[in-house]
Amino acid sequence: MAIVSSQIRIIVLNYNGAALLPQCLPSIVTAAQRAQLKTETTILDNLSTDAGLDYVASAFPEVTVVRAAQNKVLCSYNDYLRQIEEPVVILLNNDIRVDPGFVNPLVRKFAEDSRTFLVAPRVMSFDGTRVEAGRSKAGIRFGIFWCKARYPGYETEAFDPSSTCSSGFGAFSKKGFLELGGYDERYLPGIMEDVDLCYRAQKRGYHLYYEPQSVIFHIGQASFKKAFGEAKMSEVAHRNNFLFMWKNFSGFQFYFSHIFFLPLRLLWAALKGNRAFVRGFWNALQLERKK
Repeated sequence: MAIVSSQIRIIVLNYNGAALLPQCLPSIVTAAQRAQLKTETTILDNLSTDAGLDYVASAFPEVTVVRAAQNKVLCSYNDYLRQIEEPVVILLNNDIRVDPGFVNPLVRKFAEDSRTFLVAPRVMSFDGTRVEAGRSKAGIRFGIFWCKARYPGYETEAFDPSSTCSSGFGAFSKKGFLELGGYDERYLPGIMEDVDLCYRAQKRGYHLYYEPQSVIFHIGQASFKKAFGEAKMSEVAHRNNFLFMWKNFSGFQFYFSHIFFLPLRLLWAALKGNRAFVRGFWNALQLERKK
């Protein structure tokens, strides 16, 4: 799929970002203007109640603002992507500022490989002093799935282009995204829906890349932390990890490992006072029983 003459659309998901948008949106607008391909910017707003959109209208009237019908967190992308024409979309959160030249290296792979589904950028701390994440790796350890962008040695690998297994933001093939049905609402309010989408893309034969020349600067789950708090985030993360495994994995080896180690993990979590893991398992089990 050559996109040499096509447009790119940057879509910034926003919820109550009045404090974040002034720090981040100017860099995104500048990057869109400097991109080689014509690039538009949209704020996809999840029913914000603050004055963030007033700032957008005043400072950047050229930026399109679209209000979601419901606040479905990342799943709000699903409906909006059905309405646009651009074949490649760059999905960002409202707590991300970008390097002025981040667009070009991020979208180049789509012209080189027709099976490209995702190109993920290098993630730096918001002040730019350290690498927060590069490529992601995943696997199953003692019966539980894991996916990390901060694994041993990630800092040194962060400057080498490679494949990756997931990313919550970056450049996506709109066709592939919609073909897979987008983000799965079973994971709401969030966490693991991006891993699930990317895992399904890989199973469908799409390719996922990591491009370190494209650089973003991330505060990290700012809106999510404010809305739910650390304890609830941990509980939801464990719940959704169980939902992800039970949805996507099967076979004797997985079930044997999962069933063998799960009681030991639950006992250890209880002894350590890790209520988030125990509650996450219980909540996932209740959701599965309701299906």
